[in-house]
Amino acid sequence: MKKLILVLVIVLYIASIAVVNFFGLEVGVFDGITYVTSIQCDQVILRRGGGGGTTLTPVDYDNNKPVFAFEFAPPEDGGEYTYDDESIATNPNAIELDYVVFPYNADETTVRFEYDEVAVNGIAYFSEGIRTLVFLKPDAGVTLTIVATDGSNVRTSIYIYAYSL
Repeated sequence: MKKLILVLVIVLYIASIAVVNFFGLEVGVFDGITYVTSIQCDQVILRRGGGGGTTLTPVDYDNNKPVFAFEFAPPEDGGEYTYDDESIATNPNAIELDYVVFPYNADETTVRFEYDEVAVNGIAYFSEGIRTLVFLKPDAGVTLTIVATDGSNVRTSIYIYAYSL
């Protein structure tokens, strides 16, 4: 009886290996998560209306932070730009951010934007949805930080300055 149980256990063991191999339980190989390693912003686009734009490159670097500058276009009626929707839509001092997230195959490439809202108040309006900073007043600058949201805490900062002649 003891030999019969031992032979039966060995046969069941070998049969279970054959059944598992037959049904082919695939071994899952997980590559892990590919995190963002860097964010690069070497240019911005000045939108002056009409759908076109002028590409601006950095005029200087401040502690490896690119500095972009452009000439502020005052309102044609001599007034001031406001936070009103129509004023924002027709303002020719719109800077669209043009950045690249590396690596291209990162699992999560979305970003968020950080800036000092108190310091920007009255100077500029930032629309995160269209990645555009609209200046309301000349001779002012804004520091924007682009931050990866994948948990890698990768960030890059840029400085944009609107000057008047």
